[in-house]
Amino acid sequence: MSSTNTRKKRQRPRSSYHPLYWPTWVGLGLFRLLALFPYRWQLAFGRQCGRLLHGLLTKRRDIVRVNLAVCFPLQEPAERNQVALHCFESMGMGVLEIAMAWWAKDPRTYCECTIKGLEHIREALRRGRGVLLCGAHLHAAELAGRFMALEQPVAIVYRPQNDVVAETVANRCRSRYYSELIQHRDMRGILRALARNQVVWYAPDIDAGSKRSVFAPFFGVQAASLTATARLAKVSGAAVVPCFYYRRADGSGYDIEVGPALEHFPSGEMVEDATRINRLIEGAVRRVPEQYFWQHRRFKSRPPGEPPIYRR
Repeated sequence: MSSTNTRKKRQRPRSSYHPLYWPTWVGLGLFRLLALFPYRWQLAFGRQCGRLLHGLLTKRRDIVRVNLAVCFPLQEPAERNQVALHCFESMGMGVLEIAMAWWAKDPRTYCECTIKGLEHIREALRRGRGVLLCGAHLHAAELAGRFMALEQPVAIVYRPQNDVVAETVANRCRSRYYSELIQHRDMRGILRALARNQVVWYAPDIDAGSKRSVFAPFFGVQAASLTATARLAKVSGAAVVPCFYYRRADGSGYDIEVGPALEHFPSGEMVEDATRINRLIEGAVRRVPEQYFWQHRRFKSRPPGEPPIYRR
């Protein structure tokens, strides 16, 4: 970071109520009002917002198309472009679902949600070593977390917002239904939560660079894959339980599916363990490819000697 950028960052007001942030507060107020509309209206509005973003965010649209071309090479380009459009529509709906998760008194009054496999979490908790609930960056994650918290206390691992107002509001709202909020770099905080036999929900499917990752196949492509899942499980003895969440195609609600705890995990081989986690996530993504956050440059880091996948 340059000295100029550093000075700008230091000069930003610390108080979230500073006049500089008033436009953000107004925007969040309008965002909150959307949560008052009927559920299907919210999804319809979110879908149209997503279509608009598909046209405006050309760089993100190109990233989505590259990701789909790499992961689904046998699909026709026209079919992949249609999935890309649906991906933006789903992202738009996901934004409206955030409003519902944050401000709805009870999301069950809006729509249905079926949770299958809660017994796997409770069985794992009986071991007394905590549970790592392994998810993915599917668009419905925020609302799915709210639904899950109604049935099972959950701590989440999250990435802080760059905007101080958004960070303040997000933490305030999430603290109402999650048992604990843990920043993604706070490994000690995660270990402390597991030591208290808590359920800690996080999604390891990001490219965070090669320093804390190994290269493992994801859709047949070598991808920088976090080793944190295996390392946390090894140190804590926590069970690793897969959990994925899907928006129903008919707009009636959601399905959350929890699988049994992984056996013989970690294996001691980082690449093998990362491959196993990637395979679980890949299975969920193949089920609803349009609901996955393809807007992320999942293949940004490349193994030594391999050319970059993204043009910019």
